[in-house]
Amino acid sequence: MTQTVTLEAVCPESVVFGSEFRYELIVKNAGTVAVASVRVEDELPVGTKYIGSEPAADLNADRLSWAVGTLEAGAEKRITVRVKPVEEGDLKSRATVSYSAAVEARTKVTRPRIGVVVTGPEVAKAGEEPTFQIKLTNTGTGPAQGMVLQAFLSEGLLHPAGTKLEIKDMPSLPPGESKTIPLKVSAAKAGAQWCQVVIAAQGSQDATAKASVNVLEPLLQVTQTGPAKCLVRAEPVYEITLTNPGTAATDPITLYAVVPEGFEYVQANDGATFNGTNRAVIWKLVGLAPGGSKAFSLKLRATAESEGQLRIIAQAVADQPAQGIAAAGGVARPTGRVLEAKTETGLKAEGIAAVRFDVLDLDDPVEVGKEAVYEVRVVNQGTGACSNVQLVAAMAEGSTFTGSSGPTQVKAQGQTLVFDPIPNLGVKGEAVYRVKIRGATAGDIRFRVQLTCDQVRNPVVKEESTRFVKP
Repeated sequence: MTQTVTLEAVCPESVVFGSEFRYELIVKNAGTVAVASVRVEDELPVGTKYIGSEPAADLNADRLSWAVGTLEAGAEKRITVRVKPVEEGDLKSRATVSYSAAVEARTKVTRPRIGVVVTGPEVAKAGEEPTFQIKLTNTGTGPAQGMVLQAFLSEGLLHPAGTKLEIKDMPSLPPGESKTIPLKVSAAKAGAQWCQVVIAAQGSQDATAKASVNVLEPLLQVTQTGPAKCLVRAEPVYEITLTNPGTAATDPITLYAVVPEGFEYVQANDGATFNGTNRAVIWKLVGLAPGGSKAFSLKLRATAESEGQLRIIAQAVADQPAQGIAAAGGVARPTGRVLEAKTETGLKAEGIAAVRFDVLDLDDPVEVGKEAVYEVRVVNQGTGACSNVQLVAAMAEGSTFTGSSGPTQVKAQGQTLVFDPIPNLGVKGEAVYRVKIRGATAGDIRFRVQLTCDQVRNPVVKEESTRFVKP
């Protein structure tokens, strides 16, 4: 018959600072008879805080005790103690059991110390994609586990995930090691923009870092000065000014001036070219520096009465288009990032009506009793249309109107012939009448015609003399 009581401690090899852990005290009766009045005592490890135990212990200062009672032969009793480390280093626990059976256990407490540094370019251009480098370092004594990284972006930086990014379930970072995470963003707004990163890990204080980038942005403005109205055949001159009020230089610029119908291109400065198919005057520049400007001169000629728009389009394109001029509007279809400015001015070319008319007798002399034929020819030699062209003719006494041909009807009112008005006589338009008049007496008979229109208020008078003779 033997009485042998053993005490064994089971504890983790390493725990994270501030994390609760458990260790077990195992009391065994390895003898062949029951053991009575078994008592276990344990000194709390220095640097820990007692949380609880199963079964509950009697606590006296830093000493725990359990009255196990009788322990049958071959039986064992397990005691679980829960503590939380409050210091870094090795923890030692010493437990004893009656009959001087004792055991010593050792647990090592580690603590990660996570740090973060964020770097990135000092300057970026709007539309570019700067990359921030996020470097994580663990300078502690244990692995950084359960890491969560958060990144916050200013409103001038864009990312598909938004302005707040979060990465969870990151791999643990061993002590003394580092890792770098790239973060690519899009620069969308000029000015000082920033990226702030916060990293958290179990047992470590949170760490934060911030990096800034100065986003520069080119801008493009275009203005145009010149007459909005001119006469047909005039040659108006227009000045086009490009400016860059932004903080960065522009990409190469193509400037287009689309000439409206009714005008034709005469000349322009600075090596401009003209595409007749699309009616576009084209300039090319290497770009504009911040605050820079450039003026261009364009001369046109008004060829007909018309009203339209002189369209000016400036495009700064990172990758200049290779396909040249598009079919619609004379403007190229660019590829890549585009900075564009537009303006347009209404142009009106006004014509001036210049009416000439002649009266001619086709036969002279004419026998009394027969018809004299007069040709009345009206021609618009001006650059503008004539409207409501009105002819009125006076016949000599004794003359009789016998008929007419022409674009409108002619009616006799006594010795006055009234021609129905010609509503519109366009530029280079012509109207020809032939009027038949029978003479009743011999002599020099006069045929007098006057003309007015909306553009010629004072009557223009022409007269033709025809000699009537007796047969």
